[in-house]
Amino acid sequence: MDGLSLTTMTAYATLTTLQYQLVSPWRFSPIDQRVREGKVAVDLLRPISFPGQMLAGQLGWTSAAVPVLLVALSFALLIGAGQAPASAAAGFAYPVALIGALLVNQLLGLLLGMVSFWTLEVSGALMAYRFVAQFFSGALVPLWFMPGPVRAAAEWLPFQATAYTPAAVYLGQVEGAGIAAALGVQLAWIAALGALAAFVWSRARHRVMSQGG
Repeated sequence: MDGLSLTTMTAYATLTTLQYQLVSPWRFSPIDQRVREGKVAVDLLRPISFPGQMLAGQLGWTSAAVPVLLVALSFALLIGAGQAPASAAAGFAYPVALIGALLVNQLLGLLLGMVSFWTLEVSGALMAYRFVAQFFSGALVPLWFMPGPVRAAAEWLPFQATAYTPAAVYLGQVEGAGIAAALGVQLAWIAALGALAAFVWSRARHRVMSQGG
């Protein structure tokens, strides 16, 4: 379909499924819990900024899935459910794209978690986010199969940088200068989301009130 073989589509589905062990919208920082329990007051006393603490915790917890991803990808290649990188350039660029996807996803999670400073509860927002993120990331349907307007919307949102971009790089659907452009888009989103997270935190920290000695 659309010039794509069944082998490529099987490999895409396998890769995006495995990638979601790292960049899943189901995994978020415990900010809302720490806000509700008042533990955020202790976090603010530490020498590292609160967003830095949360990001480090999220990345550390998520990194535990790396061995699973490597073993599962090797097994998928063995049984024919995956395929090797499309080229040497794709093989070198894929880990970079995967790191970019991880950072974009973690920053999105940080932003969503900080909503709890205003609402205390983020479960409703999280449910909506999961649906939107999984669809527009290309994890369910590759962007190249989406209708024109939907694909255009997906390309303007940060979610495609978390699933579609690494998989497209790996499978050779993005080649040459396109790889640099795709990685550049990820980098731009990292910078934009990082700046937005810093702005939101500058407002959120003023909402913290602590009692006791």
